[in-house]
Amino acid sequence: HGRTFDGANEPRIEGPPTVSAPIQVGGELRGMVVLPPMAPGSPVMRDLTRMLSVPGTLVLIVGTTIAAALIFAPARRKLEALEIATERLGSGDLTARAPEVGGDEIARVARAFNRMAEELAARSDALGTSDRLRRQMLADVSHELKTPLTAMRGYLETMRMDVALDTATRDRYLATVERETLRLDRIVQDLVDLARLENGVGGLHVRLFSVGRLFEQIVRRHERDAELQRIEFRTSVADEADQIVADPERLEQVIENLTANALRHTPAGGVVELTAQMDRMSAIIRVIDSGTGIAPEHLPFVFERFYKVDAARASTSARSGLGLSIAKAIVARHRGAIDVESEPGRTAFTIALPQQIEQVVHATSTNL
Repeated sequence: HGRTFDGANEPRIEGPPTVSAPIQVGGELRGMVVLPPMAPGSPVMRDLTRMLSVPGTLVLIVGTTIAAALIFAPARRKLEALEIATERLGSGDLTARAPEVGGDEIARVARAFNRMAEELAARSDALGTSDRLRRQMLADVSHELKTPLTAMRGYLETMRMDVALDTATRDRYLATVERETLRLDRIVQDLVDLARLENGVGGLHVRLFSVGRLFEQIVRRHERDAELQRIEFRTSVADEADQIVADPERLEQVIENLTANALRHTPAGGVVELTAQMDRMSAIIRVIDSGTGIAPEHLPFVFERFYKVDAARASTSARSGLGLSIAKAIVARHRGAIDVESEPGRTAFTIALPQQIEQVVHATSTNL
């Protein structure tokens, strides 16, 4: 005869059950929490029963509420502030920032958010500045090109309508048209040159050369005009500054422009001086004149495109108004600096060109 078993015959476990729960991390069992049964009369059960009475329950609720307020309310306020800053930034307010109080995760997120907002603001400012400069340059170019074109059109229309013009008048009109054509060509060429310099198009032909010889060439070029205006030329080159490393053609362009400006603004009997010296590891070149000077309010703007200190005089000139802007761009390509100081009776443009040892050694070995 076979034997049968049912639940009635299974052993029964009397008393409170044992409570257990697994500890899992990422789906992997790491351990178990086991709460053993407690006897009804044990001290722990008596304390628990006392805590769960009505007064104990009220105390527990109040304590939990206070603890939650102390622990979670600041975090909630930080999250609300971060959410508000995010909404402001999303709506285009690049000044929105989140509070970075504390060292918790929320504060770290706020710091990362603020870094992103600052970078966006910096890029926006750069784009805004670039756009403003572009619009200003287009307006300046339009104005500068319109001036010679208007003059040319006026003279040509006069000659076309008045066929009875005498030869002398017609020749004078044609000479004016030719002069304005040359001025227009100079403006376009200078604009192209300036754009190439500022965008780094075309490299510098850097080599070792003599500053003294460069000064001689410039003085010889303007010698006749200086004699007619009774202006004295002076040059001074320190021995250690005679051989420097730079692009001689580009540097000549800078000094030529500064010298021509000095001659234009120096009265009869005045002096134009070209000097060169070394200051630590930089070659310092100055063009100094004893002219009328530049008013203090104009000094911060003299290197800007088309800026004219004397608009009435500049309007009849064949210059493009870009000479000093080009000079600044050339010096900047040499990683140098150009500055101006002026007072009545004295104006000095100063060029500082760094002379790195590596450049000097390389240029010297190339010229051997």
